[in-house]
Amino acid sequence: MKKKLAAFAILSLLFTGCLGTHKINIEAGDEDLVNCPRRAKTGETVAVETVTVTDADLYLIVDGVNLEPIREGYYEFEMPDHDVNIKVVIKSNGLA
Repeated sequence: MKKKLAAFAILSLLFTGCLGTHKINIEAGDEDLVNCPRRAKTGETVAVETVTVTDADLYLIVDGVNLEPIREGYYEFEMPDHDVNIKVVIKSNGLA
């Protein structure tokens, strides 16, 4: 009985750690991300770092969240209570 109770306690702790976490899916531009977690807990501040581009414009798109630019190449958002998709799009700005 003690072994079953111990196993249940361990499984409960492991499962509790997964509750409230959601996926961060990279839909496009994975090669342009320097740092981006693949999972985050609801309400957690998620920091995303992109490559720095010159002679082009970089757009970081995260569906369903307010993305806050911190400085060039660094962005943050609060993880919602659902999975999110990230896209990195680089477009020529005609200055090259």
